[in-house]
Amino acid sequence: MKRALMGSEYRPCTYLSENSKTGASINLPIEGHCTPTKRCAVDCYAKSGHTILESNIKKQKFISNYLLGKDITELVYECRRLTAVRLNGTGDLLMKHVPAIINLAEQCPLTTFWGMTRKIKIAERINGRLPNLSLLVSVDSTSPKSVWKYNGPLCFGPRRPEDTVPDNDMIITIFPRHHAGIIIGNVPNDPKDCLAIRKIVKGCLECKRCWSWKE
Repeated sequence: MKRALMGSEYRPCTYLSENSKTGASINLPIEGHCTPTKRCAVDCYAKSGHTILESNIKKQKFISNYLLGKDITELVYECRRLTAVRLNGTGDLLMKHVPAIINLAEQCPLTTFWGMTRKIKIAERINGRLPNLSLLVSVDSTSPKSVWKYNGPLCFGPRRPEDTVPDNDMIITIFPRHHAGIIIGNVPNDPKDCLAIRKIVKGCLECKRCWSWKE
């Protein structure tokens, strides 16, 4: 099922991307997809490193367009072999991607689809639809007050040392500012910190906090 370059038509060798921390993910572009806060625009981990290689950006753009099509057979095939897949490991979903994501989760009932988004409307469209599909709304110290009115699961980050995390039961996970798996600055510990970033567990599949809140 793996595909590569076919004449002038580009196809990635695999539709999913791999990351040592999160495992398999569906990666999307930043440009034209993200609505970053001031903090996110500066600290975004996907603005540097291997994610900005020309080949990876090309794949991200392909996946974005692919999710607009009616046939997602290749992606279904890859996801069915996995227990969990992160949505938008880079970038963010567009509203027009939502039908394909719901379709993907329906066709892969034994695979958990999880992730984060800055877009409340997308989280509202996705959360509560299927038992194996969920999104956390990402907030940080520069998020507008209106975002905090969202009545659903949140994640806080990137968190810098000077940031105070609000006492909010809806915050599931906190992400200290990091790059390439290394925390930047002396960010205070919090019980809700991502265990993988703190090196307490090897990765998301060992922790599952970001989606086990549904259970």
